[in-house]
Amino acid sequence: MTAIWGSLAAVALLWPDRIAGPFDGVPLDRPAEAILIGALFPVLLWYGPRFLRTRFAQLCIVLLLAWKLSSTLLFAQQGWCVRFEPGRPYVNEQTGAPHAWDIRADWRAPNPECSAIMTRPYRSLQEFPAWFFNLPPPDDGWPGPLDRPPGATTSLTLRGFLNVLKPSTLRFDTTPEMAVRWSVDGGGRVETASLDAGVHLIALDAALTGENWRLRPLVDDREISWAQTSLVRPSLLDRMVSAWARWIPTLLVVGLGACWLFSAARDSEDTALLVWTAVSAATIGTLVLSDHVAWARIGVAALTAAAAMPFRARSRNLRGAFLAIGIPWGAFVVSSAAGAIGRFVIYESGHDYWMYQRFAYRIVMQGHWLEGGSATFWFQPFYRWIVGALHLVFGDSSIGEWFWDGACLLAIALMAFTVARRRHGFRWGLVAGILPLAVFVIGTPQYLIGRGLGEISSAGLLSAAAILAMRSRHGQTRSAVAAGVLATLAFFTRLNNLPMAAAVSAFAFSRRTWKPAATVVATVSVGGLLFAGRNWYFTGAFGLFEGTQRNLLAIWQPGMSIRTGLERTLDSVLMVLTVNDPPRFDPFAVPVMVGALVAALAIVSPAVRRIAPLPAVWFFLAGIAAAFVARGSAYPGRFSLHILGVTCALSTCAVSAFVARATRRPPSS
Repeated sequence: MTAIWGSLAAVALLWPDRIAGPFDGVPLDRPAEAILIGALFPVLLWYGPRFLRTRFAQLCIVLLLAWKLSSTLLFAQQGWCVRFEPGRPYVNEQTGAPHAWDIRADWRAPNPECSAIMTRPYRSLQEFPAWFFNLPPPDDGWPGPLDRPPGATTSLTLRGFLNVLKPSTLRFDTTPEMAVRWSVDGGGRVETASLDAGVHLIALDAALTGENWRLRPLVDDREISWAQTSLVRPSLLDRMVSAWARWIPTLLVVGLGACWLFSAARDSEDTALLVWTAVSAATIGTLVLSDHVAWARIGVAALTAAAAMPFRARSRNLRGAFLAIGIPWGAFVVSSAAGAIGRFVIYESGHDYWMYQRFAYRIVMQGHWLEGGSATFWFQPFYRWIVGALHLVFGDSSIGEWFWDGACLLAIALMAFTVARRRHGFRWGLVAGILPLAVFVIGTPQYLIGRGLGEISSAGLLSAAAILAMRSRHGQTRSAVAAGVLATLAFFTRLNNLPMAAAVSAFAFSRRTWKPAATVVATVSVGGLLFAGRNWYFTGAFGLFEGTQRNLLAIWQPGMSIRTGLERTLDSVLMVLTVNDPPRFDPFAVPVMVGALVAALAIVSPAVRRIAPLPAVWFFLAGIAAAFVARGSAYPGRFSLHILGVTCALSTCAVSAFVARATRRPPSS
């Protein structure tokens, strides 16, 4: 029942409202809705799902759903229709104007009437719904200097209606790079229009050059966010309700969120934990927002002090670790990414993250849902679907990738916590959970978050699968199936991680029953068969790695000498273990190297096996196996992320055992 209400809440919050307002659903392109709905809602859904069983929560959800349905059926879409006409064909299979990532704007139409719906001002180039500049021309080449700003010339049209309740003035704040002509009610070109009370047709045409763009409609010097706009001539009902109707979903969303947050805090019943969470999150967020990011990164590492806090016994579990580690980490991610809300990025052509973006557009906007943007996967498969889903929710901006990567890194941390806690207790579990985040934000990989690559996603899915697999050891078949599904998706996201996807089953194995582990293996196997079947459908080859970079990245090439092969293998393994490319000693990567050493010793030493959980050892060995076969390149640090959590857990286990032995009192005489 909780899952059903959680799904209904997600639909109610994300469903695009016809009435524009602070919480009008997707795209989440305003700071308040992006943070509350895009970040806080998933946190509350995971931490406090019991609140959804209350009558108040269910009433809010039902009322919000009823409002969204009524809005769809009764009201005209507010906002103005913005349509772009680039100076060049912008993508393969072009059939009309380009789409923005705005599902309100007939997003599946081959030739959309509107590229996007304008419900907020565009204060800079990055705030325009012009993500399509990232798309390659039809010859599948890379966008050149004349294909994107500042070299491109782009036409923009704006059409819509404006209802004013009293005589008002309308003007458009623009820049010289925008040759703007606009009119009211079909009249001649004007600079400032004096409007009588009533409904007026607004038409604007612009030729955009350079990169200094701005388009701010001002009604009596107030921005469009507060004006009564619509795509079509508003009905009497539209005019009657549009002035106040936006506050109905706002009150419901804010009320639901506030009460849910209060309920989650009350359920904790641990004052010390709540104070720690609030103070550490506020400190880290303030450091980032005050432009002291380096100190904020150190603050993330300093979260290890949580291990010394007097948390209550009932808080010493995964939920307690989520509050102690996850909320401060979330503050770091949200504050670091806040500037990206509602702003698109022009990606550098030819890079991996650019390829994922263009494939995501081909999947979602051009309908190649099963093909995935290409018949074979020279670039890794599943992340392109993830990117497409994130853009549907958050619009043109890449804020969704920041939030998603942050969540995946937190899953890595919680997996490390769970592994260490089961063997060495809650406090050492906290240390293990914080170590992966510290290695990431202080070490070489720190630039990867929000970048748009698939390695963090794969590692996060594997970590979540491992947590569920550990839970399934008590006979929870549903958890075992979920672990298998997540492990399969992790393999789809990064094909190199197939051995780790299978090794997730080690966490589900117990002496009492082998069924959970078998369930994980069977689920991964079914996923592999489906993936191979998809490849056969598009290529005629039934296999997992058809058309990939397998042969290009293989360490052992035909005609290679044994010495050269061994040197390349060693270089590949050290690249992963040192978290640097080319390999070099990095003090911030010491937990990874120590964890790898512990896993190696556990194979031959029963004494080490007593302190290092065997499933974690097998999980690491499966993770490092790919480094003996293929050697990746580019984006230093990314090829170590899949072993980050498990090595930090193993190194923490070793340190815990050493400290316990060093502090053990000698027997009294």
